[in-house]
Amino acid sequence: MAVTILLAGCGKQNTSSGTSPSSAKEQTSTASVAPVAQAAMLAWQQGDKSKGISSFLATDWSASPLFPSDSALSLSEDQFKALSNAARQTKSNEMLPQISSLKQLGEAVAQAGRDAAAKGDTAQARKCFTSLKQCGTALSSPDCLSLVQLVGKAFEKMSDAELAKIGQ
Repeated sequence: MAVTILLAGCGKQNTSSGTSPSSAKEQTSTASVAPVAQAAMLAWQQGDKSKGISSFLATDWSASPLFPSDSALSLSEDQFKALSNAARQTKSNEMLPQISSLKQLGEAVAQAGRDAAAKGDTAQARKCFTSLKQCGTALSSPDCLSLVQLVGKAFEKMSDAELAKIGQ
């Protein structure tokens, strides 16, 4: 369940009641797309660390949504602030384990890159660090919660440091 919540996308949700046929079609196609982080987070949270890392590396971090729409992590900062105190507390309680899992997965991807670099496999190391950077960029979106943005910035900083070590 926490994986599902973590995997919904950051972004503003369309709340207008009137939609044109083309926007209704776009909403339908978006609704059928799995959140991009879902496969990696689900595998990670189920204890399949290897699959979580490989799914993370295969993810197109420029796609959206990042997280499921019912996830606390899918909220923007304004959406989160607009919640009632009770709802904010509930979402905060959901969010913390998800953030923890996301950070653990990101660190595991970075470690996989370090391990690859230590073995002389700079291509694999670069793939790990580049994917981590792309994830960080996606999470740093202003449409994401501030806490999610901080994780994204940490991922970007970590990947930049590691890429510098192996020579981008």
